[in-house]
Amino acid sequence: MGRPRRTRIDFAKTISWYDFFYNQLVHSGRYKNDYDMEKFFYGYPEEHDVKSLFKKYKFGLSTPQKYWISTVEYKCIGSSNIINHPLWKILKYQTFDEDLILLVLATLPHHIVEFILSNGRIKDFDKSCLKHIASYGSLDSLCALYLLHHWGVTINSTALSNDCCSLLINSLELLLKRNPHFHRSHVFLFDELCDQIFLIELKGYSRPLKIKLNWREYRRKNWSSEVKEISTKAEADFRIHPKLQDFIPSTDPNLEELYKKLFV
Repeated sequence: MGRPRRTRIDFAKTISWYDFFYNQLVHSGRYKNDYDMEKFFYGYPEEHDVKSLFKKYKFGLSTPQKYWISTVEYKCIGSSNIINHPLWKILKYQTFDEDLILLVLATLPHHIVEFILSNGRIKDFDKSCLKHIASYGSLDSLCALYLLHHWGVTINSTALSNDCCSLLINSLELLLKRNPHFHRSHVFLFDELCDQIFLIELKGYSRPLKIKLNWREYRRKNWSSEVKEISTKAEADFRIHPKLQDFIPSTDPNLEELYKKLFV
């Protein structure tokens, strides 16, 4: 059997990891460019025929093994937290039940979950607590809101699932403003996220309607020019990459009118 086909999550987590340590090491002044990073990875003499592993990591085409994760962590503390974050596995396998959601929530930082968890169980909270979580604009806060969205679906709380969905879509720009290592990978992350979250609309006795959201339309109408430019450039680069372009969907114009009704 061949290797499993790579998913958007595989691309997102590896590119995020790479950009995190690349940004940190370049900022420290110890490395200046991609060539310096190649030497960091391999430690080979300049004339050595270096293989393409470095470029694969840069574009998420291969997932680093534990050796490289620990090697990079030694020189860039915190990088392993990016690639090993629980959100990636939850997004990839989409296994939801109350115990699993509680288990993952309990692994997140205290400042993220202090208003919603007590002794490993969900406690009473309101929308202001969700807004507090969203205000951090981090991968941890994104993970918490995502899990609480599905917690709301699990316990049939339309208000909770819809509030989390709305706060998620509204906090995506903040994530990019505060975390440069998502400036490229967010294209895959946001596509996957918006495939898995939804607003629920109840109409009479009919089955609840699940409304998917289009983060690109929200980017077009609501993001600042600076962040919008960063995002659109990253997406344009992926669209012309021969091994990544098939993972970038074309924009669906049919969602525009619905999106106007929801957010304009």
